[in-house]
Amino acid sequence: MNRFYGWWIVFAGSVILFIASGIGFYCHSVILDPLREMYSWSKGTVSAAITLFFFTNGIAGLVIGRWVDRYGPKWFLIFGSILFSAGLYMLPRINSLPQLFAIYFILALGFCSTALVPINTLLTNWFIRKRGFAMSIASNGLSVGGMIMVPLTSFFILRLGFNQALTILAIMYVAVIVPITLIFIKQRPSDIGQYPDGDPPPEASEETVQYPGSQMQTWTRLKAMKTMAFWSISIAFMLALAGQIAYLVHQVSFLAQYLGSQQAAVTVSITTGASIMGRLVIGSFVDRVDKRYVTIGCVLIQGSAVATLAFSSHVVVLYLCTFVFGLTMGPLLMMQSLITGECFGIPSFATVAGTIGLITLSGAAFGPVIAGLIYDATQSYSISFLLFASASFLSAGIIYFARPPVLEE
Repeated sequence: MNRFYGWWIVFAGSVILFIASGIGFYCHSVILDPLREMYSWSKGTVSAAITLFFFTNGIAGLVIGRWVDRYGPKWFLIFGSILFSAGLYMLPRINSLPQLFAIYFILALGFCSTALVPINTLLTNWFIRKRGFAMSIASNGLSVGGMIMVPLTSFFILRLGFNQALTILAIMYVAVIVPITLIFIKQRPSDIGQYPDGDPPPEASEETVQYPGSQMQTWTRLKAMKTMAFWSISIAFMLALAGQIAYLVHQVSFLAQYLGSQQAAVTVSITTGASIMGRLVIGSFVDRVDKRYVTIGCVLIQGSAVATLAFSSHVVVLYLCTFVFGLTMGPLLMMQSLITGECFGIPSFATVAGTIGLITLSGAAFGPVIAGLIYDATQSYSISFLLFASASFLSAGIIYFARPPVLEE
């Protein structure tokens, strides 16, 4: 029998996330201050553009998720990488605020087409019993991307200038994602005569359903939205990700006050390195435990780390909280997809995940601009950090209600 191809999907997904998230998710923190200084815009103004990026990403996921379920992710990955690359190339060549927001809108469309919606849909298609482990491995590409691309981008900006640095990143984005997609991506195991997890055909195995409810049920968007699980996932992760995204966007700017800009950029590597550790540890057992309790632990730890940063500027505390924050950051991004997959199964995963993403990302998108506006008003991040810590604590209670629903015929 042929070797299970799903692990090549994991490899390809990891490489794509390395580039897509390393540049498209983590590098906002490095670009924030150079872009602000270039045009003498306020931190709140540039943060508003980043908020538009995440808000648009959430809305785009609603549409793209349904299309990925119907047509597969391959051409979305290719088109999205070209679109994002074009936007990144144009970003340092703008000369007005409307152009800034237009470019961030383009970047959001490209990023959504190349990041978690298509990759997690692939992994959900290819894995059931080993889904958590596979997703933890593939998602580490996301963290490694942040670990490498953030300091590399900072180095490029300092040595080559803002324009040339972003041109290099734009070329990297499309030059990596397009060939990897064309060579490796296959939508479903059935396309090559295989079954999820590399299992034998269903008639040869009685163990075809591994979660409460059938993984093969089809959910419409409307039916999913009538369930408690849908809203529990959506609201809980919206609250948790609001603080996470806000901190990641402002991390370099916040830490540069105490560590300097270059060293602050290096701390992103600490955060992403810790996220790899957290994801690998949790990935080793998450398929055997209640994923809600894992999520509750993550958001409580995240909230505690952010709350501590609101009160202390001691160098040791800064590094420690940065590390602890990272331990929960990687698993949280993974847990949203895992709980969604467990509750709503394979055929409609991208449709439901995209709809949940509309709520989580659209709400969480306001995190960076809230932090930026509060900073402009107070010259401090303390109030916003306390606000986001409270949101994380609240999400711990809400996620408890994310139980797999029963689809009524």
